[in-house]
Amino acid sequence: MTVGGRYDENAARLAAVATITDEALIAADAGGIITEWNGAAERLFGYAAADVLGTPLAAIVTLPSAPLDPTHAVEITGTRKNGTTLAMSLSIAPIADANGRPRGAVYIARDPGERARVQRATKHFTAIVESSDDAIVSKDLNGVIVSWNDAATRMFGYTAEEIVGRSIRTVIPLDRQDEEDEVLARIRRGERVEHFETIRQRKDGSMFPVSLTISPILDDNGRVTGASKIARDISERKRLEERLFEANRLKDEFLATLSHELRTPLNAILGYAHMIKSGAVSAENLDRAIDTIERNARSLTKLVEDVLDVSRIVSGKMRLHAQLMPLSEVVTAAIEAILPAADAKGVRVDTHIDPDAGMVHGDPDRLQQVAWNLLSNAVKFTGRGGYVRIDVRREHDEVCFIVCDSGMGISAEFLPHLFERFRQAESGTRRPGGLGLGLNISKQLVELHGGTITAESAGVGQGATFRVSLPAAQGATTGTAG
Repeated sequence: MTVGGRYDENAARLAAVATITDEALIAADAGGIITEWNGAAERLFGYAAADVLGTPLAAIVTLPSAPLDPTHAVEITGTRKNGTTLAMSLSIAPIADANGRPRGAVYIARDPGERARVQRATKHFTAIVESSDDAIVSKDLNGVIVSWNDAATRMFGYTAEEIVGRSIRTVIPLDRQDEEDEVLARIRRGERVEHFETIRQRKDGSMFPVSLTISPILDDNGRVTGASKIARDISERKRLEERLFEANRLKDEFLATLSHELRTPLNAILGYAHMIKSGAVSAENLDRAIDTIERNARSLTKLVEDVLDVSRIVSGKMRLHAQLMPLSEVVTAAIEAILPAADAKGVRVDTHIDPDAGMVHGDPDRLQQVAWNLLSNAVKFTGRGGYVRIDVRREHDEVCFIVCDSGMGISAEFLPHLFERFRQAESGTRRPGGLGLGLNISKQLVELHGGTITAESAGVGQGATFRVSLPAAQGATTGTAG
C-alpha cells in the first residue's frame, strides 16, 4: 500500500488481514463516518462497501452512549440491508495519530448467534466423542497422540494423562509396527483407511482384535495436519464367527455321519429284501433274514426318532406328559431292555434300586428314554468281563439315578463337550457307531424335568459315571404311584 507516495508495509499487512479474516472489520473516523468495510462485514450486514463508505456508522449500528472500553466487547444490535435486526458482539480498537490525538477507531463485529451455534456444535461433538463405545483418538503426522477419549481408556487401559504426547506405536504390537508406517504414508497423501482389521495391545500386554477407520485431519487451507482414528474392539464378533464356523463344521460332520449311519441299515434291509424276493434265501435262513431286516428297521427308527427329538427340542416343541410316578419303575424297565445286549457281551449288570427312593413328576416314556440311553451307552462302551452298576436312591430333596461302568472312559479334553449337540460325532473313544445325539437329548429331557445330569471319568480306560438328579415330588415318598 502506498501512503503519501511511499510504500507502507504495515498498512499493507493490515489490509491483507482485513481481507481474509472471518470477522467483520469496520473503520470509522473521529466523526463516526465509515472509512473501511471488509468482506466479512459485507456478508454480516448485507451491504457492499460502496453502499456504506462515507456514511455514519450509527445508521447501521446502535452504539452505546457511554464510551466503549477497548478491553471488553459489548452486546449491541445492528441493522442488515434487508431491514432485519442483528444481535452482535462489538469490540473497539481506537486509532490515534503520531501525536496521540484520536483519529477514529476500528470496530470488530461478531455474530454471537453464530458463535453460540459453533459452541453448541463443539459441545455436541465433544459429548458424542466422550460417550462413544469406540475409541476415538487423534494424532499428528509423526504418530504422536493428541487426543484420547474415555472409550480409548477402557479399551487400551491407558488414561489420557498417560498416553497423550506419546506415540500411537505404544499400543501396536512389535510385529505390526510396519502397519503404522503404511497408515501414516496414506494419511499424508490425504487418503482414508477404512475398516482395517488388525491386532492391538493393551497396557497390560494382552492382545485383542480391532477394526480401525483412520481419516486425515485438514486445516483451513486443505493441508493434512494429522489423523483421527476410530478403533472398535471386535473380540466378541470374532468369537461369534469362530463359534459359527465350528458349529457349521460339526453340522457337516454330523450330516456325513447321519448319511453313513442311515446307509448301513438301509443296505442290510434292501439286500435281504432283494434276496428274499428273488428266492436266494433258503427256508432255514428265512427267519434269520427277517430278524436282520427287523433289527435294522428298528435301528433306522431310532436314528429318525433321535433327529426328530433334537428338532423338537431346538424349536421348543418338545411336550412332556408328566404324572406322579416312581423313578425306580422306568429304570427297571430300561434295565430289562438292555439285559440281552449285556448278556451277549458278557457284561455284568449290578442293580441297587431303593423302592422307597420317592416319587417324581415326570413323563414315563421320556425318563425311560433317558435311562435307556445311559444304560445302552454303558453296555456299548464296556468290554467283555466288565460291569455296569445302577443305583436309584433318595438324596435329600432329590431322587437320583446313577449309572457307573468299567468301560472305555472319557478323555479330560472331551469331557466338557460330552453333552453338546454334534460333538458326540467326533469322540473317538466312546462312539463306535451311531449319531452320538443320545446324551444331548438326555440332557435336554432331564432339564425339561427340572433336573440335572452330570458325567465323571478318571480318563480313557477308567470307566465313567453318569448321575441324573430329579426333584422329589413333595409329600410323596413311597414307591408306588397314587
